[in-house]
Amino acid sequence: MTRKINTLLPGQAGRSALKLLVEVEFGVPSRQCVNYGICRIEIARARGRPKNSGCRKCGGLALAFTPGAGLLELAFLSASLSEQTRRQHFGQGHFLVEEAYPLPGFLYGSLGLPAAAIHRGRYSILDSEHFLAVRFLI
Repeated sequence: MTRKINTLLPGQAGRSALKLLVEVEFGVPSRQCVNYGICRIEIARARGRPKNSGCRKCGGLALAFTPGAGLLELAFLSASLSEQTRRQHFGQGHFLVEEAYPLPGFLYGSLGLPAAAIHRGRYSILDSEHFLAVRFLI
């Protein structure tokens, strides 16, 4: 059975008109994508397109959307996250961002946001059957 992705999204997600499927690599850009935070966000690649990172288990796929002013939500598809990634980045009950991450132009442009960054901090995780969602302050 197939279901529309909107019916699988957690909580208030249906309020945003546009959702983008993105690839997210975890880590801190200034530390070559190690530690905690967001190191890279790109449009999800087509089958066969090479990934820019050498790390195969350091991230996952997410739906990106804006649930309200000053917010960006990334709803990570649970099936796209390795067990190691789940434990390291989602296992403490919060998602840690050690260093601000400037949003790439395609993301804020497509979602109608001003140029912004994900702020440092600890963010709550909404865990549902198909997603691990994190709502970031931007």
